[in-house]
Amino acid sequence: MAEGIWLRLRFSGKQSAFFRAAQEASVKARGLRARGDALDFELPVADVLRLRRALSRRDGRLQLLGHGGWPLAIRSLRRRPWRIVLPLLVGLLYVGASAVVWQVQVVGPKGLPVRKLLAAARAQGLAPGRYRFALHPRALGLAIQREVGGLIFCTVRIDGVRAFIYAAPQLPAPKAPSPPSYGPITASEAGYVTRVVVERGLPAVARGETVLPGQPLILPRGGEARGAVFARIWRTYSYTLSLEEKRLFRTGSTAQRWYIRLPWGTEWTPQGKKSPYPRSRVQVRTWRIPFLSVEVSRRTYVELRRVTLTARPSYAEAQAEGKALTALRRATPQAKVLLVQERDTRQGTVLVVRVRVEAETDIAQAATGGRTQD
Repeated sequence: MAEGIWLRLRFSGKQSAFFRAAQEASVKARGLRARGDALDFELPVADVLRLRRALSRRDGRLQLLGHGGWPLAIRSLRRRPWRIVLPLLVGLLYVGASAVVWQVQVVGPKGLPVRKLLAAARAQGLAPGRYRFALHPRALGLAIQREVGGLIFCTVRIDGVRAFIYAAPQLPAPKAPSPPSYGPITASEAGYVTRVVVERGLPAVARGETVLPGQPLILPRGGEARGAVFARIWRTYSYTLSLEEKRLFRTGSTAQRWYIRLPWGTEWTPQGKKSPYPRSRVQVRTWRIPFLSVEVSRRTYVELRRVTLTARPSYAEAQAEGKALTALRRATPQAKVLLVQERDTRQGTVLVVRVRVEAETDIAQAATGGRTQD
C-alpha cells in the first residue's frame, strides 16, 4: 500500500546539505521548488527514513506539508464510497451539457438574411437545446440553401456546443460598359504646352501655347482622335502642421485580467472590465475548453504615458513636401516633377506650409472622360 504514496516535504537549511544527503541516500525527489531559504519537494514514503538518517548528520530541518497518491485515494474511497457520487454527478452534467447545442450563429458578409437563415435552421432541427450528435452539418447546409434563396453557398459547422452557419449571397452580374463615343481630345487642366504627339487627327495647339481646362487639343479625323499633349502644370498644396506632437510610450508596467465567456454569451469578469491604468494598450490571448465552448481570455494591459515631442520647422517643411509629392503622384502617376517651392507661416506652435509643385504631364483627355495614356 505504501507504493505510489508521495509526501510533500519542506527542507529548511543549506540547500547544498540537502543535495549531498539526497545523493548519499539515493532518494527519488521530484517537484523541487525554492521558497526563499526553504526547499519544497515530493518524496516517496519508502525514501523518507533514508533521507532523515542522511540529514541527521547535517544541519537542517525537515517538515511534512501533505501527502497524495492513488493508493491513498483508493483507500479513502473504500472507507467512504459515497465520495464518488459528486465526481460522477459532475461528469454526467459535463457530458450532458456538452451534448446539447447552446448557441447558433450566422457568419458571412453584410447583407445576409440572418432571420431567414435562423428560421430555416430551426425548421430543419438546428436550434439551441437540440442534441448535437443527431445533427448532420452537410445535410443541414444543403437544406438551408434550398429554403433560403439568393445564396451562392451555405454550410454548417458544429464546434462544441456552438453551431455556425456560413453563407454568402450571390453576386450581381456585372453591367456591360457603354460603347465609346468619338470626339475631340480636350485638356483636363490648365498648363503650358511643351510637346504635342498626334497619332490620328489634327493638332489644335502648338508648343509654347497656354491652354485652359476643356480646350480642344486634337481634333478628330475620320471620326477618331488619338494622341498625347504634354504640358507644364502647377499645383499648390497647403498643410497645417503642429510643431508639438503628443505620443504614447510604454512605461514597462503591466497588469493582467482574466475573463470567462460562457457559451450563451455571458461574460464573467471577476477582476473587472476596466483597465487599471489611465492609458494602456491591451494584448488578448484566448483559450477554449473543448466540447463546452467556454472561452477563457487573458488580457494584458501595458501602461502608456503621453509625452510631448517638439519638432523643428525644417522637419515640418520636409514632411509637407513629402505629402505634396505623394498627392501629386496619386492624381497624376506619370507626372515628372520639375520644381518644388515651400513657403511657411508660423502661428505659435502651428506651422502653415504652402507647397508649390511644377511638373510635366499628359493633359490630353478623350471625350469619353479617360486619359489618352490609359
